[in-house]
Amino acid sequence: MMKLIDPLKQFGSELNSVQSPSRYIGGEYALTIKPHSGQDDFFNVGIAFPDLYEIAMSNLAVKIIYNGLNALDGIRCERVFAPDTDFEAFLKQRKVPLYTLETGMPLKNLDMLAFSIGYELGITEVLAMLETGGISLTVQERTEDEPLVIAGGCGVTNPAPIADFFDAVMIGEAEDELFNLTKELRDLKKNGASRKQLLAHIESKPYMWTRNSCSEGKKIARRSVQGNFGLVPSVPSWYPIPSIKPVQDHGVVEIMRGCPNGCRFCHAGIYYRPTRVKNLKLIIDEIDHLVFDAGYREISLNSLSSADFPDVEGLLDLLNKRYEGHNVSFQLPSLKVNSMSLGILEKLSAVRKSGLTFAVETPEELWQLSLNKEVYAQHLEDIVRQAKAAGWTTAKFYFMIGLPLGDYFAENQDSLAVGSEGSEEKVIVDFLLNLQARTRIQCNVNVGIFIPKPHTAYQWVTQITPERAQKKMEWIFQNLPRGKFRLGRHNYDATILEGLISRGNFDTGKVILDAYKRGARFDAWDDHLRENMQFWNEAFDNAVWDVKKWIFKKWDLNESLPWDGVSLGTSKAFFKNEWKKSLSHELTKRCASDCDHKCGICNSKEKVSVHTKEEIESVSTCIKNKTVAVPEQHPESNIPILYRVVFNFTRTGGGEYIAYLAQVESFHKAILRSGLPFVFSSGFNPLPRIEFATAMTLGIPSEEETASCCLYSLVDEDRFKEVMNSVLPQSFRVTDVMIFPVTTLRKRESLSQGLWGCIYKYTSLEGFDLRAFLSSQEYKTLREQNPQIKTEWKEDSLFVTSPSSDKAFRTALEAFCQKKWYEVCRIVKTATLAKPQISGWTARDEQNWRCDNKNFKKDETLLTPADSSPVSFMELYAKIAAINAELIDQREQMDELKNANTLDDNNLPH
Repeated sequence: MMKLIDPLKQFGSELNSVQSPSRYIGGEYALTIKPHSGQDDFFNVGIAFPDLYEIAMSNLAVKIIYNGLNALDGIRCERVFAPDTDFEAFLKQRKVPLYTLETGMPLKNLDMLAFSIGYELGITEVLAMLETGGISLTVQERTEDEPLVIAGGCGVTNPAPIADFFDAVMIGEAEDELFNLTKELRDLKKNGASRKQLLAHIESKPYMWTRNSCSEGKKIARRSVQGNFGLVPSVPSWYPIPSIKPVQDHGVVEIMRGCPNGCRFCHAGIYYRPTRVKNLKLIIDEIDHLVFDAGYREISLNSLSSADFPDVEGLLDLLNKRYEGHNVSFQLPSLKVNSMSLGILEKLSAVRKSGLTFAVETPEELWQLSLNKEVYAQHLEDIVRQAKAAGWTTAKFYFMIGLPLGDYFAENQDSLAVGSEGSEEKVIVDFLLNLQARTRIQCNVNVGIFIPKPHTAYQWVTQITPERAQKKMEWIFQNLPRGKFRLGRHNYDATILEGLISRGNFDTGKVILDAYKRGARFDAWDDHLRENMQFWNEAFDNAVWDVKKWIFKKWDLNESLPWDGVSLGTSKAFFKNEWKKSLSHELTKRCASDCDHKCGICNSKEKVSVHTKEEIESVSTCIKNKTVAVPEQHPESNIPILYRVVFNFTRTGGGEYIAYLAQVESFHKAILRSGLPFVFSSGFNPLPRIEFATAMTLGIPSEEETASCCLYSLVDEDRFKEVMNSVLPQSFRVTDVMIFPVTTLRKRESLSQGLWGCIYKYTSLEGFDLRAFLSSQEYKTLREQNPQIKTEWKEDSLFVTSPSSDKAFRTALEAFCQKKWYEVCRIVKTATLAKPQISGWTARDEQNWRCDNKNFKKDETLLTPADSSPVSFMELYAKIAAINAELIDQREQMDELKNANTLDDNNLPH
C-alpha cells in the first residue's frame, strides 16, 4: 500500500520555517479527494505545473485536466506544483519526496505524472520537481517501478530540447484525447500491463510524440483538436478555489478558442486553430457557476482575441443585465485594436473600470501588413480621445522589437546606428510622441523582444541578439520623456534561454541538465534568473557545441528543423507561403468557415472546422439556463434595523498557515457563495462587511477566533452556522453564532475596539522545558514590561493569557533559547477575550437626552462593570444585544405614541 504524506502531521510547526507554507498543504474549498482505502487499483495521475502555487492555480489547463480526469471512474488525479527553493531544500533535508496536494501521494509512486507547460523557461523546475519527487531525471535512467512522465501544452511543440526528460509529449488539446487515453491506461493497469506496455500504448497514439517514434522521420505527431469545443459543455474549471490569492484572481470562461486573425509571429494562433466560438447559453451556464457556486465577482471572458467574438457588445449587454445587482464585472483580456470601441470599454466598466490596453506590435502600416495585423492609427487615436473624455487617464501600449521588419534586412545590422530613420525603435518613438501630444493621455509602454517560435511563418527568422536589443531599448527609453511615459523593461537573459529552448535540438537537453545541476531554478522569474545566468553560461561553455551560435543562427527555408516530427495541422509549405507574403507586405484573410486559403487544420476526417453561425445557434435548443433573480436593493445608509452576527470559528487543519489577507478573501468568497443577506460596503467596489477581532499569527492553530458581520434580514443562528460551514474550506469551522438586531440610534462597536487579548496553550517539544524559560531573566523582564500577562500550568502545558497577542511572550522565549518558537514548542490559541466595558448609547441615555438635552450627561454606570476581568466576546455582545433591544423597543413605543397623537390631531374638528 502506498505510504501517503500528511504535511501537517509529518512536519507540524516546522512548516513555519518556509515561506507561504499553505502552498504545500492542500485543503482548499471544493477539492476532489478520492479515498485510497479500498481503491488501491486506481490509476493515479499527478497534474503538474512547473511554477509556484500562485501561478499554477491561475492556469486554466490545470483545472480542466484535474476536473476532467477526476470525473472518470477508477482514475485519481491530484495536483502538484513547483516547490520554492526553501521548501525543496526542506524536503531534501528530511528525505521526504515531493507529494500531491490532495492526499499526499509521493510523486515516485504515481502511475503517471503529467506536466502542463505553457512557457519554455519552466524546464528547470520540471527537473526540480522530478528530483524532489524521487523520479529519475532522464528517460534512460527510469526503471519499471517509476511513473510515466509526460508533458503537454503550447510550450512543448518542439519536443527535441526536452526529449531527455519526458517519456512522451502530447501535441494538442487535452479534451478529449487525454481523457480517453487515461481511461485506456487505467484498464491496461488493471489487466497487469507493465510500464513498458503502457508506454507502447501511449506511443501508438497519433498525437503522442516520443523520441523513439518521431525522430528521423519515422512518424509525425499530429495535434489533437477538440472539434466540438463550444458546442458541448466544457469541462468544469471553477474548482478548487485557491487558498492563496493567485496572480489572476478572477473567474475565467473561455468564450472562444482559436483566433481568426492569423498574425504571422503568433505561435498560439496556430496552436489553437481553428476558431471555435462557444454557444452563448454555454457561456452563461459557466458564468453562473463561477458567480454563484465559486463566489467570483470578476469574470474574464477569455480567448486569443475576445473582441472578435460575434456581437461582443451584445454579449456584454446581456451579461450586465443578467447579473445586475450582483456586482459582477467583466473583462476582455485580449482586445484587437481594430475590433475595439468605446462602447465595449464602457460596457466592461459598468461595475468596475477596466484598463485601456493596446497591443500594437509595430505602428508602421506597411509593416503591419507583413505581420498580418492591421492597427489603424486613426481608429486608435479616436478610441484614446473618447476614452480620455469618458474618464480614462492612462493607456497601456505593447510593442515588439526584433521582428523581421525594417532594419532587420540591413546587410550588417550591428553596424547600423540605433535610432536611424526606418528603424523599428524610431518608428515606435515617433508614433508614441505624436499620439501623446494629440491625446494628452498618460502612456504606459511595454516593449517586448520577439522570439521566433516553431510552427509559425517566422520560424526561420534570425533572433535579435541581447546586445542589439538592449541598444534599441535604451534608445527608446531615452527618447520618451518621463512623466508622460512610464516604461517597462525586458529581461535580456530570458531571451537567450527562450530562444534556445524554443528552437533547440536534441543536444539542448544536456545543456539544460547541466545548468540545472549547477543550480538553475525558476528561470521565468527575473530575480532568480539574475543569479541563474552564471549557471547557464557555465553550461554553455561546457557544451561540445556552440550554443549561442545556434540560438542566433541564420536559418535556411529548406533545412530540416528539430520540430519536423510535429505537425500542428498546418504544413511547412503554408508557412513558407506566409513568409513570402510577409516579405511582400500581403495580408491573408481571416480564419473563417468559408476561407479561401486552406492552411490544413480544418478537415472532415477529424471533424475539425470553424463553426458556422448555424452550428453554434443549433445547440441552444437543448440548453436551458436557470433564471437569475435581481437581488433586493437596500439603501447604503440609515437603515433603521440591521442584524449583527458575532460568530466564533476554528482555524486548524492547515488554516493556521493561510495568511491573514488570504483568509479574508476566503471568507469573502464564502459569503458570496452562501446566498445569505449579508451587508456590503458602499462605493465602486463593494465588499462584504466582515471584521475579525485579531490579525492571526501565521502557523499558530486557533480553537477560537471571533468575527462579525451584518445581515439585512434575520437568519436563524443554526442555519447561519450550517450554511457558512458548507461554503468555507474545511480548515475554518464556525462553532458559535449570535445574531441580534441593531439600531442606528447607537454606533456599532468594532471587534478590535472591544478586544482585550487571547489565551494560548504552550507545549514543550522534546528536548526543551518551558519551566527553564519561566526562571530566566528574559521572562522576568517580560513580566516587568507586561504585568497583565498571566501564566498557569495545566497538566504538561503552559496557558498564557496575554493582552492583544502573545507576540511579546514569543519574542522573549526566542531570545532565551536563541531559536525560533516553533523549534522548541507547540502553540495553540484557545480563546479570544474581550474587554468587559461597553461604550455607546443606551436607552437610559436616550430617555435622559429627550427629557433635558441642555443639561444631559451620559450615564456610564450601566457600561462599566465592577469586575474589570476580560470576558468572552459572546458574553460582551450579549450585553450589547440587550442594550440594542431596549433602544429598539423604546423607539417602537415612541413611534406608536407619535402615531396615536397624529391620529388624535386628525380627528379634531377644524
